[in-house]
Amino acid sequence: MRKIEFKLLALISLVALSSGSMAASNPLFESDEPLALVLELPPKKSLPPRRDKPTVPGVLRYTRIDGTEVVLDIDVSTRGNSRLAQCKYPPLKIDLKKKQTASTLFAGQNKLKLVTQCSSSSTYRRYLNQEYIIYRIYNLLSEYSFRVRMVEVTYHFSSGGKRDQVYPAFFIESDDEAAERQEMATLDANVVNVSQLDTRELSVFTMFQFMIGNTDWSVRRGPADESCCHNGKVIAPPDTSDGWVVLPYDFDQSGIINTRYAAPSEKLPIRSVRQRLYRGFCSSNAQLDSTIALFNDNRASIESLLSSGPNGPSKNKSALKYLRSFYEIINDPQERQKQIVDKCR
Repeated sequence: MRKIEFKLLALISLVALSSGSMAASNPLFESDEPLALVLELPPKKSLPPRRDKPTVPGVLRYTRIDGTEVVLDIDVSTRGNSRLAQCKYPPLKIDLKKKQTASTLFAGQNKLKLVTQCSSSSTYRRYLNQEYIIYRIYNLLSEYSFRVRMVEVTYHFSSGGKRDQVYPAFFIESDDEAAERQEMATLDANVVNVSQLDTRELSVFTMFQFMIGNTDWSVRRGPADESCCHNGKVIAPPDTSDGWVVLPYDFDQSGIINTRYAAPSEKLPIRSVRQRLYRGFCSSNAQLDSTIALFNDNRASIESLLSSGPNGPSKNKSALKYLRSFYEIINDPQERQKQIVDKCR
């Protein structure tokens, strides 16, 4: 990452700090500029991609514009499901010490998800960059969405004789922070009834998943004995039994990215993630016209994100073609009826 970009980022942060707005706004997600940082971790073998996801101590470092270094103690564990088994560098959970983060870019943060570049090849860099863009696309479509921040991580392992390794990654806003921005709270319900969900936001959620070709989600329940939802987090206004909203995350199984390891569930009538399958609900059909209008209104901005993203237009050519096929469906009355209305649950 260019030094000038990082200096500009740090300058913005110092201005925010001097104005007193930094502590109130949780500054990590107030900028789209990539952030350079160092993660100091124990020997790599102490953080294996195991299902029990062991936790190890580490250190997070970054440098302010004045040259002073910020050093934060962290606890690190692996996270994820399919990527936990597939990745040389699995996704991480970073637990910060809140008392140490005051007056830093990580003020207000506690637990953060870090989506990592799964493997060293350029193909996996494309996967990462496109998933980051997908989060940004949903930010355009709904304020009920997780913010993300791209980072350039230098991994430094404390022993083992390995050289430092530098890869891109991105942070995902915490569940609680996303809920607080909407003056809502997170819920840990075991099962959610569709009737409890905000109809408009549910329509946007399901159409978005159809657009990116993702079927790896549920708004009704979580996997196994986990709370709802699968690849989604429920937030709700205080003391209410409806008007709930599900915030989506984890898009590596989507057809628009088409990772090497992506595969739809055997229970679904598709054999490739590139095949779209609408899994929305018939109760949302009354919102269909307004939802399609929303996607059409944002089409230029969505295509711009893909065209000007970290990969550049050449490596996003297939994703752009896949996106345009979605717009052909929603703007053709016969295809809309066949692939959306007739497929609703």
